Amino acid sequence: MANSSKSKRQKLNCREETVGADRISDLPDCLLIHILSLLRTKQAIQTSRLSSRWKLLWTYVPKLNLDIDSFPKFECDKVASIINFECYVFKVLAKHKAKYLRNFRLKYNLNHQKCLDRWISTLTTSALNLQELDLQIINCPTPTDCCWKLPHSIFYCNKLVVLKIEGHIVLDPSSSSSFQLNTLKILRLESITFANRDSLVTLLSFCPVLEDLTLKIYDYKEFKFKICVPTLIRLSVSYLNKKLEIDTPSLEYFDFECQRSYGLICPTRFQNLVCLVFKYNGHNLSVLEALLLRAPNLRVVLVDKYHNLVSCHHQIAKGRTQKLYWTEPPNDPNSLLSHLTTFYFRGYKGLKHEVDFVKFILKEARVLTAMRIEVHHHSKLKKSVFEELSIFPRRSSTCLLSVKYGYGFDISL
Repeated sequence: MANSSKSKRQKLNCREETVGADRISDLPDCLLIHILSLLRTKQAIQTSRLSSRWKLLWTYVPKLNLDIDSFPKFECDKVASIINFECYVFKVLAKHKAKYLRNFRLKYNLNHQKCLDRWISTLTTSALNLQELDLQIINCPTPTDCCWKLPHSIFYCNKLVVLKIEGHIVLDPSSSSSFQLNTLKILRLESITFANRDSLVTLLSFCPVLEDLTLKIYDYKEFKFKICVPTLIRLSVSYLNKKLEIDTPSLEYFDFECQRSYGLICPTRFQNLVCLVFKYNGHNLSVLEALLLRAPNLRVVLVDKYHNLVSCHHQIAKGRTQKLYWTEPPNDPNSLLSHLTTFYFRGYKGLKHEVDFVKFILKEARVLTAMRIEVHHHSKLKKSVFEELSIFPRRSSTCLLSVKYGYGFDISL
């Protein structure tokens, strides 16, 4: 009986020890470092307080994510908050010991350009195997606000696969042939300033294997930009006051938004394009028509009117409205309609040019299997959209028509 009680106490003590054990700390360093790499750098540093076992682990994480938004802010002195963050970044870079830094992300309120220059200099000097660089330089609260010129040292990071730059940054790459981003596959440029009309062309010439480009231009300089990338597979473009020439024969996915109807020039056919996302603002139907004529193998088309409502209202307020109409393209046996299977229209309001466009798709798309219409939630249509569209003839006998009001469809392309 005594032995039985002793055995029970031993089992109970064993269970208590198991519950209280720190099993995570017993994992190998490589696994713990991988776990820390899934956190923001600030969170990873906080784990150094757990025990001596964790004290230096964060310094070996091959990824740094430094975000000013996750840092304490002093409401009474915003500049002091930024300076505090700057000191923090200097300390992190000084203590970081990883042999290879593969991923670096920085979000920073532009306060001292010299700080940025020093950080990038440290980064490009020590991180020879850097694969992903993400710089977001946002507005400075001081009157001395100005843009920061992207250092040329970044163009010597010949292991870069992903480069994302956004905000108050001036892009002015040299035409020197010594610059090469031979491994860069993903490039994202958003709300930056181009030093001259050749800046984009020069940068793209450094990228011989580029596959994915996102370009969002919102300044008002009258530059004509050219995107000539034979290897490009995915392209997302959003711009206001620009003329854009596109020569991308390998393109498969195209997400397009523009303000003006005459801003796009395509000297080439998109033979490989299978998916088109078109941000329609009520002023660019001619651009959509041009794209449809040059993409004979399209399978999925999404016309998104919601996305551009603000700019559309802005144009109307300034009296820049124009009479819109849809013109059917000439008959072409190799047109997109021979392959189109799925068509979405978001923000449909039943305007005549919209009805004519939908009617054209139904009449000509020979293998269409799904047409999904989202009626704009502010629309005051007097009769059912479904009933109106159902009476139109359909070329495809397998086409299923669906109509929702508001944001009805969860579309993932």
